[in-house]
Parts: sequence; structure tokens; C-alpha cells
Amino acid sequence: MSPLRIKVPLLVDLVIVSDPEQIRRIEATGDVDRLHVFESASLPWWVRYFFRATKFHDDKRDLWFCPFESASNPTYPGRRAYLEQKVEEGYTPGDVKTIADLLIANVDDETLSQAMVQVVNRRFFGQEIPPPITKAAKNTLQKLGEAILPWKYKRAIQSREKIMEFCERTLEKQVHILDVGHNIGEVVQATTGALRRLKENLDRPIEETFTRYGPTDQVPRIATRASKLDGLLRFSTTPRQTVVILKVAKAAAISHDLYFTFGTGKPERACVFMPFFLAFMKDLQAELQRRR
Repeated sequence: MSPLRIKVPLLVDLVIVSDPEQIRRIEATGDVDRLHVFESASLPWWVRYFFRATKFHDDKRDLWFCPFESASNPTYPGRRAYLEQKVEEGYTPGDVKTIADLLIANVDDETLSQAMVQVVNRRFFGQEIPPPITKAAKNTLQKLGEAILPWKYKRAIQSREKIMEFCERTLEKQVHILDVGHNIGEVVQATTGALRRLKENLDRPIEETFTRYGPTDQVPRIATRASKLDGLLRFSTTPRQTVVILKVAKAAAISHDLYFTFGTGKPERACVFMPFFLAFMKDLQAELQRRR
């Protein structure tokens, strides 16, 4: 079965793919790349409109989150290396016990996310992240349909800017502020839910839980040349215009492959936080099982 394609001339050209093997084939063609392989101003209008209200793009400073950069971007290796170095600092047994305490007490999402943000992000700042920043992080857009709601869109822009201003005045000057700011949003919007999934599935292997319930729903790619994507499409993509949405969470559930939970089915460029996430969840599961 061919991928779903939604094409409205002069408006939008989307290819939506959830089959694991099709995702791998598309990635292997080399005919798609990360969004910021092209300059921001040349991207489709709806891409610029939507992503400026997300945790992935700051249009004011023209910054994109590291995984949205092509490997050809000269800044990519250094940014990736910095994130890997910080992730390797790990976490403490006390961090695990703190999150276990909160889950057992069944605290609200705001309290849980505030604690988890410290576990993940204080390594970048050398200090606690204030509650107003964590609270703002939940308001950036996650779904395209949210962009049509003016009040939600405006709040998302304001929230992202609040986080960026905090990062700009607090982080060391050489640090890419969006790479760190995004991670605050990711903890609030995705990791908090993953913690609750873990609690609901204490007797299920971690690998099974987080392929059944992937924290990241989808990732985008953009066509870099006219292509039928290894014969999957009837009509060729349009460079700079056709956006391919890879539904990685569905692919993970189908394939039971954690590399779809944390990427597009292969170890290259898998999420920097993958080993941290899995190790923390395994330790947390063991702690919750012990207390049960």
C-alpha cells in the first residue's frame, strides 16, 4: 500500500508514512532530509507558520532544534557532541527516588514535570529551572490543527519566547539555546506522560512499553529532489515543497523496534537521550516494583 499523500496545489503537499519498512526505504533514498537543509525563508509557508509556535524552531533568532539540521550543516557535529557529553553526566539514585515518590503520591502533572525537568535539564544550567519556565513549556504547539486557534497560537509563541529568553540569559554563550530549551519542552510534553505509562505497566518490559507507547509521535522530512521515493509514490515529490511525515510511534508499535521510538529505525542519529531515558526508566521501574 502506498503512503497517504495530501496535495492541494499551491497550498500543501504532504506524504504521511507509518509503515516501518517504507520509512526505512524513504530514508535510504537520500531524496529527503531534515527541514533546515534549506534556509528557513524558503520553506513552505505552513511549515514556517506552524513550527515557529513549537519547541523546534525560534523564528526570531532563526534557530532550529539540532535533529532538524542536516548532517551537512557545519554546526551539527559540535552541537550533537555537546548534548551527548551532558547526557553522559547521568542521574543519581536520589533522582530516581524523587520521581518514584511523586508517582506513588499520584501528584499532578505540573508537580511531576517540574521535578523531572530538574533531573534532565539542570545539567545545562547549573541551577534549578524555575516553575514559570516549566509551566510555559507545556503551551508550545504539538499538533498542526492547533495552529488554527488564534488564542492557542499566540500563547504558544509567547511561551516559546519566555523559554528562549531564560536560556539566553542563563546558559553559557556558546550553547545553542534552542537545543536546551527544546529539552525542557520535551520533558513537560512527552516525558511526564511516559512516566505515567511506566507506572501503569510495571510488569511489562521497558522495551515493550515504549514501543507500544512512543513519546514522540512523528518527525518531518523535506524533499531535496524530485523523487518517487523508491517507487512508493505515483507522482514525484517537489523539492523544497513536499514534506514527508514519518509516523515513528506507529512504526515502533508495528515493529517493536526502539530505534523507531527514538528515531527512524536505525541507530544513526537516534535521539541523544535514548540511553539516558531507557536506563532511568529501568531504574525507576525497579524502584516502583520494590516499593510495591
